[in-house]
Amino acid sequence: MFSTQRAAIVALSAAIVVGLGGCSLIEPQGTDVPLTGIALCAQGATWSLDTAGLAASVTANLATQGVAATAVTPEGTQKMRWDLDGTVVIDSDYTLTITSAPAADQVQTVTTSHKGTATGASYITGNVAIPRDWDATGTIIKSVGDLNGTPLDPIPYTVLNADLDDSVGVELTCDGKTLTTHQRGGSVTQTWTKG
Repeated sequence: MFSTQRAAIVALSAAIVVGLGGCSLIEPQGTDVPLTGIALCAQGATWSLDTAGLAASVTANLATQGVAATAVTPEGTQKMRWDLDGTVVIDSDYTLTITSAPAADQVQTVTTSHKGTATGASYITGNVAIPRDWDATGTIIKSVGDLNGTPLDPIPYTVLNADLDDSVGVELTCDGKTLTTHQRGGSVTQTWTKG
């Protein structure tokens, strides 16, 4: 009698779990509360980074280091997929080529490449995303340079890395077509377009 009753309870519990799993919408932090505000705008979409805007930010950052870049040329893409459950995947495949003239007869070129995938989760509260469990080990960032054709080692200045991570919260704005991300305490606001 006891074992029959116990089997019935186990079967009923399993049916409830399966039933709930089949009909509930997975939301950030495992809740059943519908997305609203910026979370509704930002999640469930793929976003493409405005690399020209990033190049402008790198140019401004170089100026603070005393480097007058004559050009910062972006090539390639960075895409961020932000799923409804808060999962974030960032695929990077872009380069920035920085040209400067340290002296009248010199041309210095530095190329920084970002290639690979970073993953994690990011849950939105108000207008701030809180990243969690970030793994950027799949992304390789490499810089090489030359001065009048002669390799530079090391690179004589720091190239701004604005990639997202989980060190701080990320302030957001979103209007449905455009998303901006700004890491708290950072100097760069990145702009993303949907698609």
